[in-house]
Amino acid sequence: MRIVHTETVESLSGQPLRLIAEARALSAAGHACTVVGPAETEFHRRAAEGIDFRPFRFAKRDPRSLARARRLLSELAPDVVHTHSSRDAWLFGLAARSLGIPIVRGRHIARALPRSFLSRLVYTRLADAFTASGETIARMLVEARVAKPEAVWVTPAGIDFERFDARARDPAALRAELGLDPRARLVGTTCNRRAQKGVGTLLDAFCELEDESAVLLVAGKGDPAPLAARAGRAGGRVRFLGFRDDIERVLGALELFVLASSSDEGVPQAILQAMALRVPVLATRAGGIPDVVRAGETGFLVPPDDARALSTAMRGLLAVPPPEAVLDSAWNLVRDTCSLDAVVARYLEAYAYARNCATSES
Repeated sequence: MRIVHTETVESLSGQPLRLIAEARALSAAGHACTVVGPAETEFHRRAAEGIDFRPFRFAKRDPRSLARARRLLSELAPDVVHTHSSRDAWLFGLAARSLGIPIVRGRHIARALPRSFLSRLVYTRLADAFTASGETIARMLVEARVAKPEAVWVTPAGIDFERFDARARDPAALRAELGLDPRARLVGTTCNRRAQKGVGTLLDAFCELEDESAVLLVAGKGDPAPLAARAGRAGGRVRFLGFRDDIERVLGALELFVLASSSDEGVPQAILQAMALRVPVLATRAGGIPDVVRAGETGFLVPPDDARALSTAMRGLLAVPPPEAVLDSAWNLVRDTCSLDAVVARYLEAYAYARNCATSES
């Protein structure tokens, strides 16, 4: 099958990184997979290393962009176009529809869908099937009456179990690299530091801990300067690591992974990666996080924007680690539903459904 993915996000955040991994997996499974993304960006530079990447200038309010999108799809002649963000869904959705190419719309955030007729057209007219990063998002698509239940496939980020292998964890190596006390108790998070990721709330919660051996590692892109004052209250026990290509080493060194998101989350892949590495997960009841972090079963939940509740939960989990049954359940959940093979298989089902829809309408 010939597949074109489109994405407008420019940075190396979660969605572009998972798209690169999944495009490689689709190609390895024998499909001709091309990713169309913004030119001369971090995403472009990384994706061009290992997949067929076509740089595209997603110019705003430029009618020539639609003509360029149409020409590119005519050249690639895909069997299906899979759109992932708003601007590319409009642009390549219109181009694909004009050429009679089936369209799958990916939805990755748990944000209310638009209500206006024109804004909803990208879902009601420019999509034949949908992929949703979690059950919550899938339910929102159906409840908003833009998708039928049978036209939605739940596709969280595909996890590479060779890379995120719990048996290969080596916490001592990262402690040595960072010059930390071998007895340090590592708590951590990884995310691009946007406001909704709640890193400020996490810092406030961490500073309330009474365990002086605890160190907080914050991995991901973003300027730490706005958080310096909050981090300073921890007396040097907060490390900002920046973007890491070896995030499996960071996650694998932790005693506790924490994500303090406040809103709009789908199913963050960092949570799934931590689960694959058998690292306990503490997160907030934000968006689709409870789809995978089931309180007391696969992880632990607190309300969003509540530093006190987060600190109390962190203190308890560091004092009394969760039972192995919780780590087992989390690992089994990821193995059964979130492997790269499982996600690719669901993509292919969505593509087949979209193609059948297009055939029946023609």
